Amino acid sequence: MQQKSWLDRAVSLSSFIATLALIGMMMISVADVSMAKLFSHPITGTYDIVETTLVFSVFLGIPATFLYHGNIVVDVVDFFVSKETIKRLKILAAACSFVFLVLLAWNMLPQAQDALRFGDKKPELGLPLYVLWIPMLIGTCLSAIAVVVEALQKKDA
Repeated sequence: MQQKSWLDRAVSLSSFIATLALIGMMMISVADVSMAKLFSHPITGTYDIVETTLVFSVFLGIPATFLYHGNIVVDVVDFFVSKETIKRLKILAAACSFVFLVLLAWNMLPQAQDALRFGDKKPELGLPLYVLWIPMLIGTCLSAIAVVVEALQKKDA
């Protein structure tokens, strides 16, 4: 049995947290609708909770997509070019993804710092907005690392 790398463990943990967030989002949504319909008393803060768990589920779920080759792929030129060309195109796509993710993280940092500096909060629950930037930055950086690992695997294959 092969030992899992630190990246595999980190992506597994982020996927687990994303799964818990998704379950929480579904449960609070169902509970809120049920409470509103049955007792005419919706749960206060549901919108804030759903929005927050959505950020966790999306951004912490993305690294697994990159690491385990889960992106949607359309084979447009695969039947017309050589296997070597396909390999080069996949490496080019990985490089473009990496550049995009690095630029995304770079542009997220000032926004995250502003949320921390100015103490912005969610309207209903008062949750500090910087909390939302933590999974966004972690997920984006893990995704960038996963893209590099994936590209290196394609290069060696």
